Amino acid sequence: MDVLNEVSLSTSVFGSEKQPDDLLRFLDITREAGYGYVELSRKQFDLSPRASAIRDTGVSVWSVHGCLGGDAFSCDESVRRAAVEKEIARIGDAAAFGRVPVVEHYLYRQLDPVYGGNFRRSIEELYAASHEAGVILTIETVPYKPKINERYADSAEVAAFVRSFGAEDLRVTIDINHSNLHEDLMKVCANCRGLIANVHMSDNHGEWEDHLPPGEGIIDFPAVFAALRENGYAGPANLEMHAGSRPVTAEWLADIRRYVEDILFTGKPL
Repeated sequence: MDVLNEVSLSTSVFGSEKQPDDLLRFLDITREAGYGYVELSRKQFDLSPRASAIRDTGVSVWSVHGCLGGDAFSCDESVRRAAVEKEIARIGDAAAFGRVPVVEHYLYRQLDPVYGGNFRRSIEELYAASHEAGVILTIETVPYKPKINERYADSAEVAAFVRSFGAEDLRVTIDINHSNLHEDLMKVCANCRGLIANVHMSDNHGEWEDHLPPGEGIIDFPAVFAALRENGYAGPANLEMHAGSRPVTAEWLADIRRYVEDILFTGKPL
């Protein structure tokens, strides 16, 4: 896929599916707004049975967000394995769309290293499944949440974790919105040099992961996206934003797409 100068849209902007045909309706709006690619969010399920219908919308799947949660580092082995098996099924869903990045959160944010060992075992098992399925497993950089997480796992830690596997199809997703809360984004891109297979783009005010559309916060997207390119990212500008109380219309999404194309691909200032 030639995605170098494309804008992709995460279906997270639409929220969760409530009716069986919601995802196809979301994709119709996405196509009308001029996007050629999407990331299928954690809020969309049962993807592989609908793969043909999804492709028929004319929108290509760039990436798929996984659903792995805290059970992946549980000390109860039956709980941990159940979480892994559920996520292996999700990886199978993603494989219906080809060699796509599958995004998993980096979940080791506790002080006790036992949890880190359990999380690593889960990722080892997911990597084996993703390698067999022919998709690219990616580990996402995390937000700074000192009131929720016991510790912050910075981009250097996430990158070192990924590099420790020595696998070409285990990579990093840089979430710009997450990493902006506690790190210099230029350093984040440099820390992940050569590993970046996907990116999540949304804005914030530097205090919380607001998931604002680009331009509504403080992030210097032209500088960040240039750093991503300099450090090896060759994919689209992948927007993972929330709409808040605004209706998600094709017109609103098209305005955002044009804005992102202008600031990232024509060099116009913010």
